[in-house]
Amino acid sequence: MVEDRPLPARVRGYTCECLPIIFEDCRAGGQGFIRRYDRSVSPWVIAESPRIKVSAAERLWRQLINGEAR
Repeated sequence: MVEDRPLPARVRGYTCECLPIIFEDCRAGGQGFIRRYDRSVSPWVIAESPRIKVSAAERLWRQLINGEAR
């Protein structure tokens, strides 16, 4: 069964709640990933990056914060 809600994770950082799109820097099961909430639609759309090594997830987070992520 596939669930529409995100799995539990430890959130290490997040972008401003004042914007309609929020990103979270997450860790779970020894891996890292980025979670994206699009609150401009109802119901909200929640998406997650693939789970990757923590070092790669930290790089991805820095790129996202610096506006360099692709």
